[in-house]
Amino acid sequence: MKAKYGKGTKIISVILGAIIGGFMWRCRGDGGFGSSWGLYSVGLVLMLLIYHFYGNRKGMKYEMIPLGALMLGLSVTGYATVIIQLAGVVWSDLPYAGEMLGGLEPVVVGQYGDVYAPIDHISGAVIIFLMAFTLIPLFAFFVTSLFSGKEYKIRHYIIAIAVYMISSLMFKATVSHFILQLINPDQVSYAMLGLEAYGQDYSSPMAAYMSHFLDRGWAQDIPFFENYYMSIEHVSDALAVVALSLYALIFRKDKYTCFGSLVLNLLTAVTTTVFTSLVSCGFDSGFFKGVEISDTVKKFATWGTWEFVTGFFVGLFIMAFLALTIKNKEADSYDISPVFENKKLSFGFNFLLTVFILGVTPARAIGIRFARLLVNTQVLGDDEPLGTILTVVLSVIFGVFMIKIMSRNILQKDSNAFDMLPVRFAKTALPAYLAMCFTVYFFLDMVWIQYIKTDITVPIMLAASALIAVIYIPLRMKMAAKQENS
Repeated sequence: MKAKYGKGTKIISVILGAIIGGFMWRCRGDGGFGSSWGLYSVGLVLMLLIYHFYGNRKGMKYEMIPLGALMLGLSVTGYATVIIQLAGVVWSDLPYAGEMLGGLEPVVVGQYGDVYAPIDHISGAVIIFLMAFTLIPLFAFFVTSLFSGKEYKIRHYIIAIAVYMISSLMFKATVSHFILQLINPDQVSYAMLGLEAYGQDYSSPMAAYMSHFLDRGWAQDIPFFENYYMSIEHVSDALAVVALSLYALIFRKDKYTCFGSLVLNLLTAVTTTVFTSLVSCGFDSGFFKGVEISDTVKKFATWGTWEFVTGFFVGLFIMAFLALTIKNKEADSYDISPVFENKKLSFGFNFLLTVFILGVTPARAIGIRFARLLVNTQVLGDDEPLGTILTVVLSVIFGVFMIKIMSRNILQKDSNAFDMLPVRFAKTALPAYLAMCFTVYFFLDMVWIQYIKTDITVPIMLAASALIAVIYIPLRMKMAAKQENS
């Protein structure tokens, strides 16, 4: 069965990728979604969108959808502590002994006791670039590998994850500290002064880091040291991206995945760095020193819009890359074959992935935000433990349901988890999951609805939701009519 990737369809896929990517990444930044959990949702929706348009190829099994979602969340480290460096300052929310700064003064103390110390904003921009370069590395590798023409099995993805994480660990213990000294020496000096101010007897920030290896909690208790910790993370992860690409090039002989994933990472890094500079426009320092910024720009340059724009470009670049590189002749066939020959292994793999990505992740958002809704409406005084209880209960219900479904489909029928074509699953799950995210984001917790007049993110999200519906609904109707006629 051959697919026709028409120019108009590809353009629509790119537009939807950008808008849906922005909508979901902003959801990711809000309570209940949050951190890696939110990125699992972003990854799931983008995978469903990719399968919606291009899921008719050999190797495009159902299991790749939740696996791709997992890939996006696995590589996240956290970036809030370094964003402000584009303003030419390094930030700490801990009280700091200002008299110990020596020649690195002045330090600005905020109204809550937080401290802003000056650094070179160009050095800060390099750190932001490296951070943005590592936002989607495993996901970019995974998506491009699906269309590379090379056969990737589950073991190859396990190796890819290992290459990325182990190489990152090695760099954290070695060269990243010296690279950071070259990139941003002021930041290293502040980390050292923070150690001294709090009575920590270490010869260098690297020595302190290695004594508390991977202990971010410890780093958060030392002024300016969390910035050092996170910068080491970003430098190490950026080097690990290169190692991951070399794995694709040397060991898999896969130029498409190697260079395609690098291109996606670079594009994300450039656009994120540029827009992040706008977030720092509230400071009269760095790139905006002496520049008068209008209130309209400042209103737009918020954390919420930063998240929306990040997801917008991630979705845009991924779908545009596929639209430009996938040809009609590359369409092969629908793949409903089991991911493993061993039925029990297929069942276990499917169950763990499906329950975690399609069950636990949305259950957590629903449970936490519903509990907060009850707090905000003064029905409850505290959202714990109700949020956790709801998450567990919903997850267990979904898990029991999937045991029955998968036992029949995988163990008895030798089919995939839902016994349907992956494309059909994507077309069913995509609008359902988006509708769930819209409902949870806007109507559970109630925070953003209350701020519709004061937070520009809210009308942006509402507009994005309307655009998705306006574009997607006619598309689905047209595709359904075309399928009937054929």
